[in-house]
Amino acid sequence: MKKIEVKHMTKKYGNVVAVNDVSLTVEEREILSLLGPSGCGKTTVLRAIAGLEDIDDGEILLDGNVITSPSKNVFVSPEQRLLGLVFQSYALWPHMRVRANVAYGLQVRKFPKQEVDKRVKAALETVGLTGLEDRYPSQLSGGQQQRVALARNLAYEPKVLLLDEPLSNLDQKVRDRMRGELHVLLKRIGITGVYVTHDQEEAFVMSDRIILMNDGRIVQESSPRSLYEEPDSTFAAEFIGRANILKINVKDVDEKKGVVNIEAPEMGVDLVCRGRCDNVVKGPHQIIVRYNEIGMYESKPDFPENVVRGEVVSRDYRGSVTDHNVKVGNCQLTVTTHKFCTLSTSIERRDVYLYLPPEAIRPLKID
Repeated sequence: MKKIEVKHMTKKYGNVVAVNDVSLTVEEREILSLLGPSGCGKTTVLRAIAGLEDIDDGEILLDGNVITSPSKNVFVSPEQRLLGLVFQSYALWPHMRVRANVAYGLQVRKFPKQEVDKRVKAALETVGLTGLEDRYPSQLSGGQQQRVALARNLAYEPKVLLLDEPLSNLDQKVRDRMRGELHVLLKRIGITGVYVTHDQEEAFVMSDRIILMNDGRIVQESSPRSLYEEPDSTFAAEFIGRANILKINVKDVDEKKGVVNIEAPEMGVDLVCRGRCDNVVKGPHQIIVRYNEIGMYESKPDFPENVVRGEVVSRDYRGSVTDHNVKVGNCQLTVTTHKFCTLSTSIERRDVYLYLPPEAIRPLKID
């Protein structure tokens, strides 16, 4: 059964359309991420599912039951939806100890004291906070506070857990660790989750499926791997990962061999793309090539195709990697190398050869 269904949702704030005809489903036990830049509408969708926002058009269903529908005059209150919501700010009561913070939602719902104690203990065990019941939020680390907020929601066993950028207030190292721990925890519990973030790495780690949004619309919906490796648009290609984007002309498509022959006038060369022929026709296109998927060499490598000569115009040291800005013809490509590549430290070396693997080139229709 589909846990959540959003059908043709539209939400306006005055003359601004925040969400424009968005439809999506969240399957049982699935973790779905809504990913996109600030102002794309992802949080508005989450808040509408939670019942914290009304909508102007469309429907929202939970377990097949309509919970929001302006046309049917249906709006189920947030507390009746039995959804957990973890905010960007953890919204913990500073004057209450951990135990009281977790118990609060159960007490509001009039659970018996024995049941409250049982559920609070189980929730704290689940998130790994046993032994910290009597501490105040100010005595906890950021990661521990996030776990308290999560335990508070898990205690009343919600049907779906909604998470609105729950890790954004944490330091980077803690955030990196917590995203992995949170993913394992949610999968172990088997709860259905909707996760809002603008951080693509976070979405990749957390999600079974990602919906990429921009300007209130869904741009692409796919698995994390497909979103990275097969972007459908220039926006998706630019937002996900780091990529060179070039205007090209497709000269020929051999679908039997899985080969696309490309004229790249800005580079002054012809290229071959292999294995990416779907929906590619002759004419103007764009190609993307990820920074880290281009080979760079001091002498000309022995590859039969896609080898070009360039000049390094600058280098950007980024710690674990170095970005090389290489002029090729009338365009500039960025190439990323790891710290042990000899070219990463050869500042005086300016003439190089680049190899663009045919499998790394992704043709895109011009938006």
